Amino acid sequence: MNILIVGATGGIGQSLSRELSKKHNLFLGSRKMEKINHLVNDLNSNDMLVGGDTIDVSIYESIESFIDEGNKFLGSIDCIINCAGSLLLKPIHLSTQEEIENVFKTNLFGCFGLLKYGFKYLRKDGGSIILFSSAASKVGLKNHDCISSAKSGVSSFALSAASTYARYNIRINAIAPGLVDTPLTSKIVNNKINLDYSKNLHGLNRIGSPENFIPIINSLIDQRSDWITGQTIFVDGGLSNIK
Repeated sequence: MNILIVGATGGIGQSLSRELSKKHNLFLGSRKMEKINHLVNDLNSNDMLVGGDTIDVSIYESIESFIDEGNKFLGSIDCIINCAGSLLLKPIHLSTQEEIENVFKTNLFGCFGLLKYGFKYLRKDGGSIILFSSAASKVGLKNHDCISSAKSGVSSFALSAASTYARYNIRINAIAPGLVDTPLTSKIVNNKINLDYSKNLHGLNRIGSPENFIPIINSLIDQRSDWITGQTIFVDGGLSNIK
């Protein structure tokens, strides 16, 4: 299978890239080419085809260029996985307009762009798009006003777009994590008070790791899962539904 992974050098993206490169051809995207080159070099020891290029999901020209290069490198595209995201933990009255706009551009508008420009490569034979929402889209969490709104939009987008593009056999699903130990969440994870508080919010009393998402991704890209679309699947240690 030929897969594009956006946000490939982040915590979850890197874990998925290392796992999926064992059986699939990959084209990896991140904002910094140095990080992409380093990851590609690491993964090229496998037998599968691995390449990459820069992408900024807040800029549609960058998304279009990345997808075009990915198709050129791989020959075709079967799946697009978007791991790109940001985190803003502020009440709205303390958030600047620029911060709010950046959250929506990075977390939601980028998803629009990936489907917008990926459609021409998926429309003939179908395929799968996997997005990342958040458990914060389902449960009220303090200071998550902006990010939870954007991530809720990702889930709503996956649901509506799954209906729109079902006629082309394009499946669109989202995964909603709880708190995961990644560089993006390091300020929370490295603060014992914040970490202990966060653990208590999760039914299993622990935060997640990037490896927790490998089984669900493997399942969603499996051809036998071609009857799953329009879903938001919560992989969150119970954050969204266990008290």
